[in-house]
Amino acid sequence: MTTKNFGLPEEGPLPLFLKRERTTDGKTILVVTVASLPELMRSSHYQRLAIATAALEFSRRKLIDEISDALYGFEGRMVWPDGRPFELPDIDDAFGRDGSFRWLSDFIRFAERPPHQLPQRRVIARLRIIDLYFRIEHPERARLIAE
Repeated sequence: MTTKNFGLPEEGPLPLFLKRERTTDGKTILVVTVASLPELMRSSHYQRLAIATAALEFSRRKLIDEISDALYGFEGRMVWPDGRPFELPDIDDAFGRDGSFRWLSDFIRFAERPPHQLPQRRVIARLRIIDLYFRIEHPERARLIAE
């Protein structure tokens, strides 16, 4: 593979959100499908994403740095569930240019207590970015999040 292995077998089944694709020059890349709006709106998905994020034990700034490095450094393709190319938004913009990233602390609290309401639409881009990070860097965890 030309991209990093992600702890996945070279052959065999991949999570539903990942597939291998041959490029015109014969290289194998990974194609990752971003989470759909219905997936991100499920309270179970939301809480599992918070649990997985809390388990990383990064500071808020370090978490954003890790996510940025993983997503901007990804050598495969990112697509919407319908196959259209996904254009990665500016991560700082998606998180509201809040340099303290306080929203992450509030989000991680949902690891211990379930949210009382569905995620607000204004945070969907943030959730999609965090979910995409897990799909790329920790696909086995992402598979559990998506159950």
